[in-house]
Formats: sequence, structure tokens, C-alpha cells
Amino acid sequence: MICLIAGYRKTMITQKRCPFCQTPAVMGCPHLAIAVEGRDFVRRCVELCQGQKQWRALAELRQRQRQATGEWTPERDDYTWLETAFCEEFLKPLSWFGGLEHEWRIGPKGNQAGFLVLLWSKDPRRLWWQLRDELERQAQEPFPGKRRKVKGQSPRASRRDGDLRLL
Repeated sequence: MICLIAGYRKTMITQKRCPFCQTPAVMGCPHLAIAVEGRDFVRRCVELCQGQKQWRALAELRQRQRQATGEWTPERDDYTWLETAFCEEFLKPLSWFGGLEHEWRIGPKGNQAGFLVLLWSKDPRRLWWQLRDELERQAQEPFPGKRRKVKGQSPRASRRDGDLRLL
């Protein structure tokens, strides 16, 4: 399939569609939180949620913990650069996470090709808020990285038996 985007002729080999509205990813839709090359995915997610400060604090905390337990290595953790590891660690537990896919695209010159990482969400704005909250929560935990399903919106509240309680 060949699509025209902003004057570019893009050839799609593995065209993906939005899991919510079935719009082709190359056309864009309100559910496409980000479409970016894999090498830029983690950095862009942290930027879009405006969580750079929380991200640095979390990385430092985890490094100190590994040093204290003797697990330290000079290599970066996978979640800091690999989109699938970042997704498993931080995005999948979020209630606004809709999916992660890869789409092969060939650029206008033909010699530029690569996979774009597509991140879907029913409401990307809420996904970014939730990701920032999660980075902040984990940066303040004594043992970050324990997985749990993150529910609702921030602040997280539920109504039970007529009273409001924070989760």
C-alpha cells in the first residue's frame, strides 16, 4: 500500500490499524499516542509525559539498589532504551494503555526504511498523565519495579459504601 503524508510517499509493508477505530496508523487518529522510531521511543515517552525529573530519580534509585545488592553492571537496563522492555515495565500496567505495535515504513528516498513503534491509547493525554504518576510513584518506592495494575485517574479514588477513599 502506498500512502501520501505531508508530501511524502510512504510505502507500507505491514500496515497497522488502530485497535479502537480501525483507522490506518499512517493516517493518524486520536488514539495514536506516539509513532516513533524504536531508538527514540523511551526518550519520547518520558518527554511526552513530562517525567524527565521522575525518570532520572528512578534510574538513580535503581542503580543505587543494584550497587547495594551487588547486582550493579555498567550496562544500561533494558527498560531504559528497549521499547518492549519499557512497555512491559511501565506502560502495560496502566489502565489507559491500549497496545504497542511495530510498523515497517519506507521513506521518500527509498533508502530510508525502518520500524516505527506505535503506542495506542483510548485517551493518550490520560496515558501520559498516568505514566508520569507511575514514574513518580516508583521513584519514591523503596523497591520500585514491582508490578501492579494501575487503575483510574490521578488522584486515584473510588466510591465504596457511600464514602470516598483513596486507593
